[in-house]
Order: sequence, then C-alpha cells, then structure tokens
Amino acid sequence: MTNFKTCNNGHNYDAVKFASCPFCPGSTGNPNYDETMKEFKKTQLQNVGSNNQFDKTIINEETMDLKTTATGAKPSQNPLNRTTIVTRPDSLPKENLPNQPVKRKIVGWLVTFSNDESGQDYKLYMGKNRIGSGTNCDIIIDDSSISGEHATILFRENEFLIKDNFSTNGTKINEVITDEGKLKDADELKLGNTIFKFKTVF
Repeated sequence: MTNFKTCNNGHNYDAVKFASCPFCPGSTGNPNYDETMKEFKKTQLQNVGSNNQFDKTIINEETMDLKTTATGAKPSQNPLNRTTIVTRPDSLPKENLPNQPVKRKIVGWLVTFSNDESGQDYKLYMGKNRIGSGTNCDIIIDDSSISGEHATILFRENEFLIKDNFSTNGTKINEVITDEGKLKDADELKLGNTIFKFKTVF
C-alpha cells in the first residue's frame, strides 16, 4: 500500500518506500528515481481526480538529472528544472485558440500618390476586396471623399471586376464613371478624390 506525502518543498513521494523526500538535498539512501517519478505521476492523478490528465499534458523528464546531493555538497540541477510541461493544442477549449485567418493568394495591387507623395500600395487578394473609408473594409483609405464601403473589386476566373457600392462621389475607370466594369493592367481607378494605378500579377 502506498502512502503519498508532500515534503516542505512541495515534492510528492511514497513515505512507505522512503523515510524522507528523495528529491530534497540531504536525503539518505539510494532511491530508485525511475520508480519515484512513476509514483509522482500516480500522486498527481489522485490529486486531480482525472484519468486523462496525462493525455492532455506531456511530461518530459530526464531522470539522470533528478539526483540530489547531501547538505553542504554542490547541488546538482534542480530536479524540476529538467521537467517540461507542454499542453497539447487539441486539449484547449476552442474559444481559447487564436483566430487563424484564411490566407488568400495575392493577385494584384492598387498604388496611389494622391494622399502621400511617397506613395501607398494596397494588395488585392483572390475573391472580394472591399474598398472604403470604413474600418470593416479590406482596403481602408483615409479620404473624406470616399464612402464607408465605396466599391468592391472581385477577382474571379482570371478577371478583375469592380462594382461601385452606391458611393456618394462615384467610381471612375480611366476617367469614365462606372457602376460596374472590368479592370485591366495599368488602368487608372478613381474613387472619390483618390486616384489609383491598378496592377495585376497575371
């Protein structure tokens, strides 16, 4: 029968097998550290009251460095310094996992010198690209003449389509106002007072 005890330093050990904590400096005897670690795991399982504790937690111990020395001697590495506890991601609640954005392929760019003389560039991705001054847009332009969700550029079947979303100041392709149309490489796009050069990778 085992009789698990916890020493003043917080180590768990079998008091039937060991007169004092085998992990603390100054312990006597020649304990079996492999067995001690097995008993330590059993103790943790009993304390938690869960049979799947070690299914969720990987414990990597190197028992060669678990030996301690007598009082006054140079101590070896702290037994717990060699224990690494790693929680598996699949054991975390889904609400605690970081959001992983879906990565989309870059298919083109919009470049403008209207609001910054050094230039600004915006990546266009496969699928929909919402453009406007609102924070919910994919491409946010700091220009009061641009509506909250001014226009949408869609890349589908190797074509770039643009649609004006009932903006206040309209959308122009090569100086021609349009509600919707196709974009080709080097087209000039004007949203409100901001002028863009459209570039495609295709």
